[in-house]
Amino acid sequence: MENINIKNITVIGLGLIGGSLALSLKNLKNGFFITGYDKDPEAMNIAIYRKIIDKAAISYEDSVRDADLVIIATPVRLITDVSLKIKDSLKSGAIITDVGSAKNNIVKNMNQILPQNVIFIGGHPMAGSENEGVLSARSDLFINTFYILTPTDNTNSQALITLHNLFTKIGAKVITISPKEHDKIVSLISHLPHILSTNLVALVDDKQKELNNLFKLCAGGFRDMTRIAASNTKMWLDISFENKEEIINSINDYVSYLNKFKESLVNNDEEYIKKHYHQAKEARLNLPKYIDKDISKLYEVRVCMPDVKGVLSDITVAISSAGINIEDISIFHSTEILGSGILKILVHGENAGEISKKAIEKLGFEVSVKKVVEEEK
Repeated sequence: MENINIKNITVIGLGLIGGSLALSLKNLKNGFFITGYDKDPEAMNIAIYRKIIDKAAISYEDSVRDADLVIIATPVRLITDVSLKIKDSLKSGAIITDVGSAKNNIVKNMNQILPQNVIFIGGHPMAGSENEGVLSARSDLFINTFYILTPTDNTNSQALITLHNLFTKIGAKVITISPKEHDKIVSLISHLPHILSTNLVALVDDKQKELNNLFKLCAGGFRDMTRIAASNTKMWLDISFENKEEIINSINDYVSYLNKFKESLVNNDEEYIKKHYHQAKEARLNLPKYIDKDISKLYEVRVCMPDVKGVLSDITVAISSAGINIEDISIFHSTEILGSGILKILVHGENAGEISKKAIEKLGFEVSVKKVVEEEK
């Protein structure tokens, strides 16, 4: 498990996310040399002018030749096309990641397309803005936002650690989940809300032909729920088809909830309607809120881990699936047991150490936990 040294970083696709990633990484002042490429020359000119990148490449192939890390920040349906263009120009050992908001198909395709001597790890920063393009790039865009990594059983452990720690340094809360689980989750919390929003706007727009004052009277609730309907239409067209299977499942589930609600109205089931509103209100009020980090809730989790592919992925996915945030992660070589290392994970939250310990023990590993800051006695 050799350490991976990142010096040269390439960002392909200099929009809001790609530009903000480049700017965030440059502001770390780690000595990174950042190359950018975008099929729009104006985007590259702006990125150079704003000192977001150090070099504007002349082609996809030229952009990646010396790259230790390549971030593909194009629209989601172009990610595999970009990989076909760059695959023969990548240097051995390079890490490739993306920012696509659907993962399962991309991860499968990338692992088939890219050569064996490079490492692909799917990524999805859950950040954004109502503004678009490199002109709107911000170095603080990822602070306190979730950055999802989607490793597989074959993911290189040290590469996963490298990306985890790198994106943590730009302020993101990095979690690791499987590509399939990622797509199920975002279909419910991101993709379905957008579809509901656009369909509600379409419904009201059609109804205003017979109710002339309809749009005029649209107020808070309607405007709040439909704000996201004004988002980038090309981006959402791509997302809708890239995660089509999970979106269809989520729509079916939502329709079943609507039908149950409608039936309760038809049957004058006031008890169900009251319970529904109450449960929804409680769930909404209990949504997690960002709270300044309480260092008394930081725990160090240590695991004796064999040096085989997939183990780190299994452990980090288990912790994230238990709802625990990983703050830092590192591996130390063991001098006592050949072919193994000591995995040290820093986790945060109420009982995070014990919850992580139980999740890892289910995988068959021995785990020790200690508080980072011991309470005074």
